[in-house]
Amino acid sequence: MLSKQRKRNIAIHVIWVIAALFTSTQLYLKTVDAGGKESWGQLFFVQLLVWSIWGFLSPLIFWLGKRFRIDRQTYYSGALLHIAFAVILVLLYLAVYSVIWNLLGIGALRWEVFWQYFKIFFLNLFHWHFFIYMAIIGMAHAIVFQKESRERQDAAVALEKQLLLSELNTLKSQLSPHFLFNTLNNVISTVEQGKTQVASGMLSRLGNFLRCILEESKHQLIPLEKEIEYINQYLEIERFRNKQLEVLVHKKPELLQQKVPNFILQPIVENAIKHGISKSESANCIEIGMDAEDGFLKLWVYNEGAMLDNKNRFRNEGVGLQNTKYRLASVYGDKASFELIPVNNGVVAEIKIPLSHRTIP
Repeated sequence: MLSKQRKRNIAIHVIWVIAALFTSTQLYLKTVDAGGKESWGQLFFVQLLVWSIWGFLSPLIFWLGKRFRIDRQTYYSGALLHIAFAVILVLLYLAVYSVIWNLLGIGALRWEVFWQYFKIFFLNLFHWHFFIYMAIIGMAHAIVFQKESRERQDAAVALEKQLLLSELNTLKSQLSPHFLFNTLNNVISTVEQGKTQVASGMLSRLGNFLRCILEESKHQLIPLEKEIEYINQYLEIERFRNKQLEVLVHKKPELLQQKVPNFILQPIVENAIKHGISKSESANCIEIGMDAEDGFLKLWVYNEGAMLDNKNRFRNEGVGLQNTKYRLASVYGDKASFELIPVNNGVVAEIKIPLSHRTIP
């Protein structure tokens, strides 16, 4: 596979071959119009020799452009340097040009003939080839600036991704202790009530749950099916404390492979138990569901229990739910939403995120 440098060198030489095609064709048409009999092939050969000089000089000019840049800090000094380089290289070009025509004209190199050719070429072609040098140096700068711009853009994207991952990890690190401390407090409370077997079961389930979290912590997005598995494990812990807890999960097979932020439903379910079911003696049901709606994946958690009103709506959004909002905003920006909605005898927490594909019916 060709390297970028080799591809660029090939492209440069192709440009000069095209230039030879144009100029040889133009000279041929002039010759035909003047009644001359020179062949196009002969003219093309001569022009190819002439333009190949720029082909061999181009890598040097690219190096000069990289070594002596024209930017804000070196605007005047860089411009003056390249004017000097242009004069030197154009004079060198015209000298080689004169040698070629000298040899083609008389078959030998003679100073008088060479000087005559050089004088003619200098007076007629110097300014054109001066601008050719400037065009090449401008192209060299454009390539360098484009490369640096792409590198800065890649660095900015990498930095943004790194900051995003850092923010998500920070939020998750806040969330995990929050859940862990609450569960350990529940275990302590259970032990104090003399229910050691229940406490032991809770710790065992907690260990399995935390092991799963650690195994998947490197993934920011996971299949919804796996997220539901985590919630079931978490609810197994809660069932040790509340034997009456009922959980209904309304699965839709076509949505289970949709990607969702890791550990996104746990704080919602925890909030439903803490602020809903635990506040009412008759409340014991939690429902979890999913839908595809207008290009969005809608996840909802319903709990029986305390209703929301304008006074306690914000109070119920503690660390867990606030971090849920921050995580959604970090991953999806303003394309995601989170809302608590009072319904019937309970509350629905609703998340909407973009579907990861559009094949859902």
